[in-house]
Amino acid sequence: MKTPEGYEKDDTAKYLDSIGAWHFRPFMAGYGKSGVADIVACIPITITLDMVGHQFGVFASLEVKREGKEPTALQNIRINDVREAYGFATWGTAARIIRQIKLHLKK
Repeated sequence: MKTPEGYEKDDTAKYLDSIGAWHFRPFMAGYGKSGVADIVACIPITITLDMVGHQFGVFASLEVKREGKEPTALQNIRINDVREAYGFATWGTAARIIRQIKLHLKK
């Protein structure tokens, strides 16, 4: 049976597919780095003309939450780690994450 968060993850993944992003859902099972986001992605962007119009990908860390939930302290640390490394990191419901990605791509 799918959890409420599972539906949010599916909606987020569908959006990522629609914009041509590469993504996966890490399955930690006690291994790996604690606090890693629910979805890791590379989102395609087009660089401005001063960068000769080449396309690049932006590393994205997406922590999916059901309505009313917030990231844990460790998840917030990981979000900040990604941002400090110039990646894109956000959290929330699928609707919030999609809105944040769209805003990021407009910059």
